[in-house]
Amino acid sequence: MNVNTVLFDFDGTLANTLPLAIYGMKQVFEKFDGRSFDENGIVSMFGPTEDSMIARNFRHKEKIQEAIDSYYQIYEDRHHDYVEDNSDIVNLLQELKELRMKIGVITGKSRRAYRLSEKALGFKGFFESVITGDDVSRPKPDPEGIKKTLNKFAALPETAIYIGDSNTDILAGKAAGIRTAAVQWLPVTQSSSFPARPDYHWSKVSQLIDWLKGERAL
Repeated sequence: MNVNTVLFDFDGTLANTLPLAIYGMKQVFEKFDGRSFDENGIVSMFGPTEDSMIARNFRHKEKIQEAIDSYYQIYEDRHHDYVEDNSDIVNLLQELKELRMKIGVITGKSRRAYRLSEKALGFKGFFESVITGDDVSRPKPDPEGIKKTLNKFAALPETAIYIGDSNTDILAGKAAGIRTAAVQWLPVTQSSSFPARPDYHWSKVSQLIDWLKGERAL
């Protein structure tokens, strides 16, 4: 059955926001918790929302809210310094619209952070559904967010694909019973390998469009 539903992760998949998130987290952990982390140390905390990352890992609990507010201020203020506009991604989303695909996002980032990126990158209006970490009780690799989106779209699993840059994304897609694609088409991605064995592995945005057009031709 042809694919008509394309679901995406966000950070590292649709936007090169990981360097910004890592920078912001390094800043608040050092300033408010007195601890320095390298990139791998911050990435190991990824999964829950930014608020939960700070709340779960801070030792100075009394400074959690101040650190959260500071993180979002850094995220907003430095967005254009760290995250470049990507015409390939914008063109991809436009092509998906032209192909009449249902497009959704399932991301672990908070809605607050997502909205900041959506505004900065001009993504508003592209997605018919956005599920953030604030909208689920169980983050990826649990398939809750993907299943919610499939239900919203009234989409059959065999007509959908989930695309992400981390092994956790692939595990979530498989748990939801849909096809999966691991992508490494942006400068920074969360996973360098994918032991969960995605159905597809793409290094160029054009490969997704070529695949979808091939599916339509079957």
